[in-house]
Amino acid sequence: MTETHATMTSASGATKSPARGSDLIYWSVAAALAVAGMLITDSYVQHVLILCFLWCMVAAAWDLTLGYAGIFNYAQIALFAAGAYATAMLTLKLGVPPLAAITAATAITALLGLAIALPCLRLQGEYVALFTFSVHLAMPPLIQLAKGWGTGGTMGLLGVPPIKIFGVTLGPMNKIGWYYLALAAAAVSVYVIYFIVLRSRTGRAFVALRDSANFARSLGINEFKYRLLAFTLSALITGFAGALYAHYTSVVTPKILGNEFILLAIVMLAIGGIGRFPGAVLGAFVVTILNELLRDAGTYRLLILGILVVLTLLLLPQGLASLKDRLLRPSGKRKTRNTGE
Repeated sequence: MTETHATMTSASGATKSPARGSDLIYWSVAAALAVAGMLITDSYVQHVLILCFLWCMVAAAWDLTLGYAGIFNYAQIALFAAGAYATAMLTLKLGVPPLAAITAATAITALLGLAIALPCLRLQGEYVALFTFSVHLAMPPLIQLAKGWGTGGTMGLLGVPPIKIFGVTLGPMNKIGWYYLALAAAAVSVYVIYFIVLRSRTGRAFVALRDSANFARSLGINEFKYRLLAFTLSALITGFAGALYAHYTSVVTPKILGNEFILLAIVMLAIGGIGRFPGAVLGAFVVTILNELLRDAGTYRLLILGILVVLTLLLLPQGLASLKDRLLRPSGKRKTRNTGE
C-alpha cells in the first residue's frame, strides 16, 4: 500500500490547487452540466452521470487527505460505507426521516473519521496506511457481528426509503431529480475542498505539513490540529456521499466494502492525478464511465482498468490533470526560441 501511495505521489508532481479567477470557469462547467441534464433523456446515461457525481465527492475527499495533506489514509471506502449504513439503519430501524438521517449519518461518519484519525496521529508513514486499511478490513465482520443491531448482516439492508424534497419524491426511478441533487452535492463539495479549504491558510498548512512536517512545526503550525481537521473534513464529505448513495440505490450490502470499490477509487486518483486539480474529478468521470462500459467484460474489467493505469502512468505520469500543461508546453518552447532569435 505504501508503495502504491509513493508511486501515485511521485507521479503527481507538484501539488496544484485551482488558479485564482478560475471560479467562473468552474461554475460555468457546473451550469453546462445542469443544462445537459435537461437534454439527456436516456435513463441509463443519467444513472451513469449520477454515479460520476457521487464518486467525484469520494475521490475529491480522498485527494484532500492523500494528495494535499499527505495522510496515508486507506479507510476511505470504509467511511463511505459507514455513511451508507448509518442513514439506512436510521431510516429503516428507527424511522428517522431521510433528510434528517442523511444529516445524522454525515455527522456520524465525521465522528468516525475523528476516532480513526486520533490514533493515526501517533503513527507515521506506512503504519498509518496499515492501521487505516485494517479499519477497512474490519468493517465486513463487524457488520456481520452487529446483525442484531440492525445492519442486516451479509444480506445487507433493502428498501432504503427515497428522499422527499419540497414534495418531490426522489426514488431510484426519478433519475432527473437525482441527477440535479447529485450534481448540486458534488459541485458544492468539490468547491468547498479545492476552492475554499485548499486556498485558505488551512489548506496551505496541509501542504506544508505534507512536504516537511518538521519545518511546518517550526513555523508554528499545529500538526495535531490540522491533520485532525483534514481527516475529519474528508470523512464528513465521504459519509455524505455514502448516505446519498444508499438512498439512490435503496440497497446497502457488505459488497460496498469489496475490493472493487477501493480499487476503483485508487484508479480514479491514479488516472486523474493525485494532488492536482481537477485530477480527482476527471478520474472519477473517466473511471466510472469506463467501468460501466466494460460491464460485459466480466472478470477482465479490473484487468483492463489496471492496464489503463499503467499506460496512464507511463504516458502521463502526472495524470490527466497534466494533459493541458503537456499540450501547451511545446508551443511555449517554440515561442521562447523565436523570441530569442
